[in-house]
Amino acid sequence: MKERVVEILVFLMTELRDDKQLHDIDLAPLRDRGYTTSEISAAFSWLYETMGAGGAEATSHARAARGSRRIFHEVERSVLSREAQGYLIQLAELGLLDDRDIETVIERAIGTGYAGLSVLEVKEIVAAVLSSRERPGVAGGHSMLNNEDTIH
Repeated sequence: MKERVVEILVFLMTELRDDKQLHDIDLAPLRDRGYTTSEISAAFSWLYETMGAGGAEATSHARAARGSRRIFHEVERSVLSREAQGYLIQLAELGLLDDRDIETVIERAIGTGYAGLSVLEVKEIVAAVLSSRERPGVAGGHSMLNNEDTIH
C-alpha cells in the first residue's frame, strides 16, 4: 500500500465519520487533487476487505475511540516530529490504526535511527503496516492491484 492510498483512506474515513455511507462519498475532490482511479479503487478495496463489505463496520471504525489516550514517551517524541505524532493520533481517532498498529509504527520509526521523522516519512511506515495487517475474511493473502486496475 502506498502513501497516497493512505491519504485517500484518511479522506474516506473522515467522510464516514460525518455519517456518510461509502456510496454517498463524493470522489471529485480526490480526482481534483490528482489521485488516480487505481489509487481510489485500492483504498476502497482495502476498506471493504478490512472493515466489511457493507460499509457499516467502516462507519463504526470511523467514529472516534473513547477511553484512554496514548502518551508519547520522551524517546518517541524525539523520533517523531510533533506533526507526525499528531498524524498518528489522527489515524487512531479515525479508526485506521489500532493500538497494536500504533506500537508497530513507533517501533519501526525508532528502528530507523533518525530523529524528528516527518509526516511523509511516517506515512511510508503506516502504509507498510496497513498493507501487512491481517485482514479478516481474506484467505490466501491480500488483494493486489496493478497500476491501471479498477474495482467495479
